[in-house]
Amino acid sequence: MATIKHKDQRVGIFVDAQNMYHSARNLYKAKVNFKEILRVAISGRQLIRAVIYVIKTESGEEQKFFGALEKQGFEVKEKDLQIFIGGMKKEIGMWG
Repeated sequence: MATIKHKDQRVGIFVDAQNMYHSARNLYKAKVNFKEILRVAISGRQLIRAVIYVIKTESGEEQKFFGALEKQGFEVKEKDLQIFIGGMKKEIGMWG
């Protein structure tokens, strides 16, 4: 089924960065080009909002990456990484 696209369409894009990153790495041994994903998803249409959901760690080492995503046109929504007793790490809860 072909997607109909025209310049008057308004588009909202919502990306789960961690799932895309880990899927690309584990399934294809590749990296995700988020800028290209945004470009292809917009396809000449009117972008209303591009939101990317990310997990931040205690170290904060990913802040440069988050800044790069913002420069590419994404609105970055951050959530803390939850660390459980025993050391298991996971993002939990709802996005607000």
